[in-house]
Amino acid sequence: MQEDIGLTKKIILVIANAAKQSRFEFRIYTRYASRDTIHHSLLSIIDIQPETSLYYVFREAKMKYIIAASILLIFVTGCTTRNFTNTQRTAIEQLLLSGAVDNAVAKFHIPQVAGGKTYLDFTNLKSYDIEYVKTAVRARFAQIGAILVENADQADYIAEITSGTLGTEYKSTLLGIPSLPIPGSPTPLPELALARSVEQTGIAKLLVFIHSNGKLVTADHYYGKAERDEGFILWFRFQPTDDIRKAWEKADKKLEAESPKN
Repeated sequence: MQEDIGLTKKIILVIANAAKQSRFEFRIYTRYASRDTIHHSLLSIIDIQPETSLYYVFREAKMKYIIAASILLIFVTGCTTRNFTNTQRTAIEQLLLSGAVDNAVAKFHIPQVAGGKTYLDFTNLKSYDIEYVKTAVRARFAQIGAILVENADQADYIAEITSGTLGTEYKSTLLGIPSLPIPGSPTPLPELALARSVEQTGIAKLLVFIHSNGKLVTADHYYGKAERDEGFILWFRFQPTDDIRKAWEKADKKLEAESPKN
């Protein structure tokens, strides 16, 4: 009496034959396998030789249930859902703004305050990331030799700091067909881009007004910007300008040079 091969074994046989006849190559764990390799491997799991007739296959009753079930798991599709959240402002925007502030503050060269007691007045400073701007300005004044004091009546110099601008600019250029609305449909026609470029720029303008005993010492405007450009030609991506990465690498090199050697 002919023995039943069992459902699991039949499924593997079907998969093996489909693999052999498929026009596609299979990729398993980042290694490519040919159609014949997949076909032979699946048949070997259930003790079937490629040249063996189907009559013998359906009489074969021995089955390696555990191994066969494991192979079937490869062909089972599953998914995991994870909730993602984003901050109200992107990291790119914040890094461009802080980079622009850094570049503006780095231009401070005020020899008059070197060695003098200086009070920094931020009363008129209204901008994004105001705490970062204050700390960057304080650090720069200390670097150029000013002695920072907490009260105006202790100071030889009073430096008023205000912001003319601190914001970002965005420009996008597309070579191709832009996204177009479809009448009566909530989903627009997607863009078809041969080439596309995106330019993002953070710009800062700071005014430093220094006076002593009611007399002008100096008043200067300081500009700074940070840029990040990104382009695509078909599916190729390139970045002609990335001040964020440059500042990142520069800061890392500085810390590495200043770190004690083991």
